[in-house]
Amino acid sequence: MPQTVVLTLKPEEAADVHRYAPLAARAAGVAERDVALLRVVKRSIDARQRQPKVHLTLELYADGEPQPAPVHFDYPLHNESTLQYRLFLKSPASVILTQMKGILISSFLLLLLIICAFIYLLRTILKQKTVEELKTDFTNNMTHELKTPISVSYAAVDALLNFSDPVNEKQKKYLTIVKDQLIHLTGLVEQILTLAVENRSTFRLRPETISLNELVNSLIEQYKLKASKPVEFTCSIPEDIELVADRTHLYNMLSNLIDNAIKYADKEPCRIEATARQDNHETTISITDNGPGISEANQRQIFDKFFRVPSGNIHNVKGYGLGLYYVKDMMGKHGGTARVESVPGKGSTFTLHFK
Repeated sequence: MPQTVVLTLKPEEAADVHRYAPLAARAAGVAERDVALLRVVKRSIDARQRQPKVHLTLELYADGEPQPAPVHFDYPLHNESTLQYRLFLKSPASVILTQMKGILISSFLLLLLIICAFIYLLRTILKQKTVEELKTDFTNNMTHELKTPISVSYAAVDALLNFSDPVNEKQKKYLTIVKDQLIHLTGLVEQILTLAVENRSTFRLRPETISLNELVNSLIEQYKLKASKPVEFTCSIPEDIELVADRTHLYNMLSNLIDNAIKYADKEPCRIEATARQDNHETTISITDNGPGISEANQRQIFDKFFRVPSGNIHNVKGYGLGLYYVKDMMGKHGGTARVESVPGKGSTFTLHFK
């Protein structure tokens, strides 16, 4: 007669006959090698506890004991007919599409929303670019149109002050005020032009061969006429030095350096020296003054946009902090560099290095 054995096992033990067979033999008091047949009669799961348990009811047949008769399944076949088995399966594609219909529709709508947002963003960017180009063109045209009447007005006021019949003190005072404001307005227009040039995406240099001695001497003659304080200029630039650069921007860069030297001068007369040297196709231009100098801390920021060297808590010289930024920016566009060397109380030297 078979022995009935009941085992309580973990799920992974109950699933593996090689794990529960030794346990069943030990529970029946039979050596594992003497087990002839072991079959599961009943299987139940106890899930009331945190760790589920499986209860196995087993029949164990030892060697020498009669075993149950085998079970036979007979399927009659008819030789006169042919048996056919047909298996019908639905297309997996249609099943998948049916089950994923909601996800696919949601994904399509999300993709459509992203495309619409991208098109709207692209149109907005292009529109802003067009507005920016119109604004830049307007700024360029306006400032260029303003420069001519300002220059004419300045020349007329200067003629009234210096070359006309004597004027009384009151008239001279008002004409001087007008002249000063015209100078201020000229500087403002130049700074607006500077910013407009910097922001233009179509900016291009127009290089040409320039005689440095001729260009610097023309600048010196202009500043001798319009300087508001005594200035002594020295030009130590050899006549044979030539430079390939954009004439307009080189002129503006040197003009900014000379103008700063005069504006910030704290001694009379203000002494300015222009020097240049050329070596192995590299040209260096230096503008040196005897002004108040620049501290080491301010030298690190002197070329930053809108930075101005203060005097205490105030700026005692009018300006916008764009002149030296323009110099550095234009030198970068020329493939060169701008640097400053200064000793407080002794003066400064600004150097433009063209490679």
